[in-house]
Amino acid sequence: MVAGPHDIIEAEEPRGPRRWIGGAVLAVLVVVPVAALLAGREPATVAEPPPPPVPAATATFADQGPNALEPEVRRRGGRESIDVVFPDGTRAEVSYPGELGLAGMGVRPAQGAWLDGYIGVFRQLVAPPGGVAAISRGRPMIRELGDRATLWPAESPVGGQVIVFDFGRWSVALRDTPQGMTFEQRMLWAENLRGRTTKDGYLVLSAEHPVRLAGPGQLLRGEQAGPQLWFGGARETLTVIAPVPDCDTGAIDLSVIEQRRRSSAETCQNGFYVAASGDRGSVERIVSEIRIKPEK
Repeated sequence: MVAGPHDIIEAEEPRGPRRWIGGAVLAVLVVVPVAALLAGREPATVAEPPPPPVPAATATFADQGPNALEPEVRRRGGRESIDVVFPDGTRAEVSYPGELGLAGMGVRPAQGAWLDGYIGVFRQLVAPPGGVAAISRGRPMIRELGDRATLWPAESPVGGQVIVFDFGRWSVALRDTPQGMTFEQRMLWAENLRGRTTKDGYLVLSAEHPVRLAGPGQLLRGEQAGPQLWFGGARETLTVIAPVPDCDTGAIDLSVIEQRRRSSAETCQNGFYVAASGDRGSVERIVSEIRIKPEK
């Protein structure tokens, strides 16, 4: 029969290898989408490593020796003489009986300062014996305040937090009140207080607005706030020397001397105020036999 243009001719299903190959291809086409679907439903999970531990805050200060200076001594006729530099840069020669050994006790700077435009923000800057270790007492610092300052916990329940400045070989502490300054005020101190060490090892401070350093002889409610040098302290006799023009002992209070509750005495000499507290015999000799000569 001759097929027309619309006739359908049924072909016999092929036999042999071509038949099972086609079945295999069909099976693969079915299995692959199913596997992909299952993989999409249950994606493989990879365990993430735990985050690294956060290190505790530590001080940024370099290793320091004692936070005090033993100045070079000149000896003559049973007396010792030393050259001193106050935190404002004032220089003087100090001499005393050799057996008093003021230089060997170590000398530390102290200076009053405040923030212009902020009522009640007067603080004293002091180099604490033992440096930052004496402030931290093994505790971590609270935070850094720029490149030269760090903030530390209060030293006692009735005290405030402490800003410690790193000025080369010197650590200088600013002890806050329990009420505390704001973060912005603390940053003003950190950013605007400067310190440099002289060739003979003394610390000289400077400041930019709004930090203001008290000048020689400047008083705050009768308290001597200007630049000072402290010799000794702790269990030793403490001697304080400060440049005070027109010095008048009757008009000056010095809490660091009065709070020790030991024998004390004071005097004025050549534009300098001298106060000592400790053993009565040493105190009387210091006040009566010390000699101070200002350097021009």
